[in-house]
Amino acid sequence: MKSLQILITVTALTLTSCGADRRQPAPSVTETTDAINATMEELPLPAVPGSLVDPADRATYIVEHFWDDMDFGDTIRSLDEAFMEQNFANFANLFPYVDASTAESSIKSLMDAAAKNRKAYNMLADIADKYLYDPNSPMMDEEAYIMFLKAITESDFMDRDRRLRFESQLADAMKNRRGSKATDFRFIDSKGKEASLYSTADGKSYRLMMFYDPDCDVCKSTKEMLAGSGIINNAIASGRLKVVAVYSDGDMEVWEKSKNDLPEGWLSAFSPEGAVDRDDVYVIRATPTLYLLAPDNTVVLKDARADEIISYLVGIR
Repeated sequence: MKSLQILITVTALTLTSCGADRRQPAPSVTETTDAINATMEELPLPAVPGSLVDPADRATYIVEHFWDDMDFGDTIRSLDEAFMEQNFANFANLFPYVDASTAESSIKSLMDAAAKNRKAYNMLADIADKYLYDPNSPMMDEEAYIMFLKAITESDFMDRDRRLRFESQLADAMKNRRGSKATDFRFIDSKGKEASLYSTADGKSYRLMMFYDPDCDVCKSTKEMLAGSGIINNAIASGRLKVVAVYSDGDMEVWEKSKNDLPEGWLSAFSPEGAVDRDDVYVIRATPTLYLLAPDNTVVLKDARADEIISYLVGIR
């Protein structure tokens, strides 16, 4: 699959500044859908000019020209969901290799090009949602999705009723965004004392905040993974990390039965009446939802996977 080929190609750019450019010929647009799927499931990689020798410049060129061979007026390709999903995944896999401005401008150019075909435009928007915003997607990347949401909501191409969904998603995505200050909220700890998120800050410790449900199987497995991590435990023992587990559904009885089932050293917190979730202070689309906060309450990671949290903490001293 070219998604792997793309990653290998871009990675190779960091190892060598020159090499033979490769480009696959595009089939005729008159081919049937079956023929396209059989002979060309993915768009050809752009041929990078030999004059671009800097790895970052070459990666930028690939992203900016990734969709050059895509004609959204060709309904055979543009409405082939499997074809579009595969190429979208290849495109999104390149984002880590370029700066945010390049990714954002390339995403806007893509959506502008897709505006030739309303059905294709809507399908592409849904694919972006599926791959970059679905909590269960391994490619989930809210920062990249925000770029799509801005391109969609700033355009009048999509009909108003449908665009309302994406406007709502953008509003949610902007809350407690990476790099912003986390919103403070009040909670009750396992001893019945009232406290707040900011009161857990000591100016030196990162905080891993886990919104969870005691009856959620994924929450239990995530808790076990974190509790069994030497990196997490060492960070807690050294004072570099605090873990705050927040039950946000507002059922005091459920929380009372489970509040002491957390690993030693974790702070058990209860959001009265589910205010954190109810008031949209934090958008909890699935449990568990993990945040990593810096000592100054800045959001470092939002809606992250447990392994992402652990990997990040490796570099904290």
